[in-house]
Order: sequence, then structure tokens, then C-alpha cells
Amino acid sequence: MLKPVPDGLWLVVEAATAAGSLALLERDAEPGVRVRVRASCEVPMGSGRTDMLTPACSQLLRDAGAELPELVGVLCGAGPGSFTSLRIAGSFAKGLAYGLNVPLYAVPSLLLAVGETEAPPVPGEYRVALDALRGEVYVQTVRVRNDGGIELAGPLERTAMAALSAETLRMVSVATDIVPRASTARWLSDWPAFGPVPLDTWEPSYGRLAEAQVKWEASHGRALSVD
Repeated sequence: MLKPVPDGLWLVVEAATAAGSLALLERDAEPGVRVRVRASCEVPMGSGRTDMLTPACSQLLRDAGAELPELVGVLCGAGPGSFTSLRIAGSFAKGLAYGLNVPLYAVPSLLLAVGETEAPPVPGEYRVALDALRGEVYVQTVRVRNDGGIELAGPLERTAMAALSAETLRMVSVATDIVPRASTARWLSDWPAFGPVPLDTWEPSYGRLAEAQVKWEASHGRALSVD
């Protein structure tokens, strides 16, 4: 049985790309509004920016007039995407959840690439594409319901960039020029399905091996052991 999702203030961490973001969401904040965005900000991610999430989170809480102990949960974008950014974000989210003794939820990042903060996304099916490097893209089918809720509508795929245009012509809409954003989590339809995840074993889904590992295996002619 799925555990009920706590109402209150949630921190959302998204870093599947170099354009990371944070958001404070308030569940059941007011009559007629299931989830509202209390504050949000962008956080540049990538190599050499390992410490940007902590100060950004502190500033976000100050801007919202909130304090860390008020958080009732953490929601983290689970990828796929940038190995470095996802690893940093995942570690940050797990550490915060552990320190505050609150649940951690993990949502597929491409589910957070449809819609804006204020207005509900247009109902329909979307093929959301994100660069997977090496001439490939991750593609996720996402459904926006008539009530504005966002949900998965198919499995994650990885396909050649060259095949994307013809393959997406079958879909209602295509979103390729946007990135996952933390504030879009306000439109998620099925929060209980995304957690809580175990803090001791959960990791983001990177989608493929890290570039450093690929280069090492190519140069050594064998697989890198992780035991």
C-alpha cells in the first residue's frame, strides 16, 4: 500500500541538465489549490559547481520566509540526464532528507519538462526529448490530463537524434526546446507513485554510463568493475 503524501512545504530539486532549479511547493496550501509554488530559482549545475545547491536552497528559504525544519519532504528529479549534475543533486536531496528525517520522493525528470509554473499545460500527449549525447536523445511520452495534471504515458526510450523527427510525427505535440524545471512538479498527478524511496540505496537514473567510464573502458579494452 502506498503511503499518504505529507501535506506542507516541500523542496523540489531538479538537475538533469546544466540548467538546474529548486522550488518550494506547498501542498493543500489554500482552498481550491492542491499545490502552489511558494518560491523557485534557477541553479547552474555542472563541473566546478558542486556547491551551488546549498547556498541556493538557503536563499530560496529566506526569500520565501521559511526555515529548513518546516520541510515535510524532498522531491528530486531522478533523471536521466547529466551524470555529474544528477549525482550532485541526488546526494544533496538524500542528505537533506536524512538530516531532516523527512521522506524523499523521486520523479522522472522528463515529466518535469512540460508546462510552466503558473498556467496549467495544454492537455494532450507530448514526446519530450532531452539530449543524451553521442548523437542520441532520451524520449519520454507524457500525458497532460484535462485537469492539468501531468503523468507518464509510456516507457523511457533512447534513440538516435537523426531518427527523432520522423518518429515524433506520430505524436500530438513535441517538446524539444525546454528543460525539466523543479516548479513544474506542482502539476504532478500521482505523487504517491514517486516515493518514498530508500535513502540508503536510491540513486538517480543516469540513462547511460558516465563519459569518463566510457573513455576508460575504450582505452583499456575492458569493462570497469564497480565491485
